[in-house]
Amino acid sequence: MLNEQTEIMSEAALADKFEVEIFKPESGTPSGITVFLPGTLLKLHTFESTYNVLLEKNQIVIGFTKMNPFPIVGRSHKKMAEDAANVVKEFRALEGNENLPEKYNVVGHSLGGKVALMLAAKYDIENIKNVIALDPVDEKPTEITNRNPSKRTNLDDSQAESIHLFQSEKGGDGFFAQCPKDTNASVVKEIYPDKITSFKINDDAVHMAYVDGKDGDAGESARATVQAKIREVI
Repeated sequence: MLNEQTEIMSEAALADKFEVEIFKPESGTPSGITVFLPGTLLKLHTFESTYNVLLEKNQIVIGFTKMNPFPIVGRSHKKMAEDAANVVKEFRALEGNENLPEKYNVVGHSLGGKVALMLAAKYDIENIKNVIALDPVDEKPTEITNRNPSKRTNLDDSQAESIHLFQSEKGGDGFFAQCPKDTNASVVKEIYPDKITSFKINDDAVHMAYVDGKDGDAGESARATVQAKIREVI
């Protein structure tokens, strides 16, 4: 009983330390770990329908509750990537988790999609299995899509088994574009054609289409394609 209590407290402390929520499948033996990275200041629970599919696939989901890139009150993109790698490492070190696979998946939206790619490219190269990036926004600073190779976090270095990109058709349109066309998923695919396993533009969708309840029929369709990909590759 004491060991069980200690493990629970350790997991709770880990969740507090990294500002994550940890979800486990209701039944069956977990087959792996997936890190879920929401967009800037978006609530983790607004992606519930998507991370529930990960739970259906017997994944333990470690979801970050605060993706805040503003330096005064938040974390740099580098620090977010380091935290994602470290939380998995520390979670696997908890009693009872030692037999979980070392390689893990990562799913991210917007800023979270960029951090997911950074993990695969530099910050946990050997341990990333599959990446699913939803409208990754690579700016402030530009890293994955920097046109200067010497300043780039190079996705060609990734050892991931697969990298899947989704892009909203309307995410880069208009004055208040949330996914600039010069750093979006299309540009990632252009720079790293041999590393991208699949690429899908979600018709009529806006950048927030991947959030539950957003963007009407286009949003429902976008989320359905993402969830189908999760069922296929994870």
